[in-house]
Amino acid sequence: MNIYLAKPILSITYRDEDVLRDFLNNLKVQRMTEPKAFPSIQSYYSKEMGENLKKLFLSLHGLIDARKLADFKIWAMKKEVFYAIEGRRRLNIDPGYVDTHHLVLASSKRRGGRLPIGNGVYAEIEYLYLYGGFRPLYWTYADYREKETVKFFEQVRDDYLKELKATKHWDKTGLDLLFED
Repeated sequence: MNIYLAKPILSITYRDEDVLRDFLNNLKVQRMTEPKAFPSIQSYYSKEMGENLKKLFLSLHGLIDARKLADFKIWAMKKEVFYAIEGRRRLNIDPGYVDTHHLVLASSKRRGGRLPIGNGVYAEIEYLYLYGGFRPLYWTYADYREKETVKFFEQVRDDYLKELKATKHWDKTGLDLLFED
């Protein structure tokens, strides 16, 4: 069986610092951006999640089998429900991965440019690695187009390449345990 290793990432939209801190408490975060109030997320999420939303991006220690992206999304959706109050999310958690050539996000929403990967989950490429850096695509979200965000994910790619080179034998990582509940 061939394993396709990738670097797990999350983007998290939130308002309540305590909820975010509780969620992050059980994760092995390797790299994380400073929270930022992206204008593009305010109008989309504020009706459900409230005003003054922030978003951050992070990578997790270890590598995952990229074929488990649907499981990663289902895990994230369960966490959103866990932290919700009266059906209103307090965290929006978007999982994905970085590999040598891409940044790929998982979504439960079907639309053009997204490919079904199972269990009602779709994969969408946000960046291609070309000419020495990540390049956003036509449909890439505005917050992922910002120079600081692209630079962050290029650093995550560097981390991934170092870990991949050091990995001689792949074994289940702690992240795989997140999917088994």
